[in-house]
Amino acid sequence: MISTEKRKEINEALNRIKLHELFVRSSTYSRLLKYLVEKAIVGEDLKEYTIGADLFGENYVNNKNDGTVRSKMYKLRKKLSKYYETDGKKEIVIFDIEKGQYNLSFLSADEYFKSKTGKTETVTIQIKYIKLLLGVILLSLISFFIIKTIVTKPNFIWEPYFEKTSENLLIISDQFIVHEKMEDGKMYGISYPEINNYNDFIKYTQKHHNKELKPTDYTLMSKMAPYTVNTLSKWFEFNKNEFDLKLESKLKYEDIQNHNILFVGQYKTMNLSKSLFLQSSKVFTTFGDGFKYKDDSNEKVYNTKFGNNLKVEYAMVSYTTLNNGKCALYFVSNNDIGVMATVNKFTNNKWLAEFKQQLPSKSKHFNALFEVSGMQRNDVSCKLVELEVLKN
Repeated sequence: MISTEKRKEINEALNRIKLHELFVRSSTYSRLLKYLVEKAIVGEDLKEYTIGADLFGENYVNNKNDGTVRSKMYKLRKKLSKYYETDGKKEIVIFDIEKGQYNLSFLSADEYFKSKTGKTETVTIQIKYIKLLLGVILLSLISFFIIKTIVTKPNFIWEPYFEKTSENLLIISDQFIVHEKMEDGKMYGISYPEINNYNDFIKYTQKHHNKELKPTDYTLMSKMAPYTVNTLSKWFEFNKNEFDLKLESKLKYEDIQNHNILFVGQYKTMNLSKSLFLQSSKVFTTFGDGFKYKDDSNEKVYNTKFGNNLKVEYAMVSYTTLNNGKCALYFVSNNDIGVMATVNKFTNNKWLAEFKQQLPSKSKHFNALFEVSGMQRNDVSCKLVELEVLKN
């Protein structure tokens, strides 16, 4: 049983750590830590599934093996370790989570640092050999980091997303589905371009009294969703970071406030994202099934075209900073192939380096329109046709 005084010390320690820079901009890990502390106070034995169901809800319950909890726990341990190695050295109560465990323990500073201290042995080595060894090690390290930086450093677009403290959100476009009673008296799932959220549903039913419509508890996503999530998951894992997922139909303003944004999908199914996409553009607007480019001397329309065994569509990649200082990267096309093709391009460091050469020095924000052709995902041509450079 934890005493009232001890609980007060624990809560004070929790409040301090949540205000630290490692946690203050990381709502996910603050929430996870608070949850683990509360469960430890009452002595509840936690399992991976319990944490996933409590914190990540229905999405986790439907996919118990997605590794979300293990990944979050691993990063939380790293954050706690870094905190107690630096600003948290003087904490009276220390939150400790053993590797491979999900239960949090309350340790004193002596207990914690004693458990982290290993035995050491001394070996006598002549000074000249030490100097030689240090020289070899130094040269090896310099070579290693130069090569690693050249080979693996993410391009300028992705740097904010791969910072250790970044909170990233991948938004997937989805289509609102309603049930409609047909002539045979049965209800069928139907999508209407005019209905992208519940408010649209209410307005539509008020205008069409002759239709018997009911909202459903599901939405529809196209095939670009699993492809792009898979590609971006591998990209973030390679760069040792992660993102949360959100459907466009469930997106809230506070989600945008607290995260760097990634969006994949169709413009025609946007809700809240519609007010942010291309908001800084002076030349681009959405138009029909594509985009319009208009400046002082030119006006061009880029709409989807069909031909014999060939389909040409257009995809917009927009990279900018929002008013809250967070980054926003949009991959938008009203067709699947355009989204998938541009995501593939922008997760290729070699291609990104070539693309950067087309931007003026020190510029990083842009709206880039790509022409994408080909009917099959593995047989796609993707070329840049228009580029708008934005002020940073």
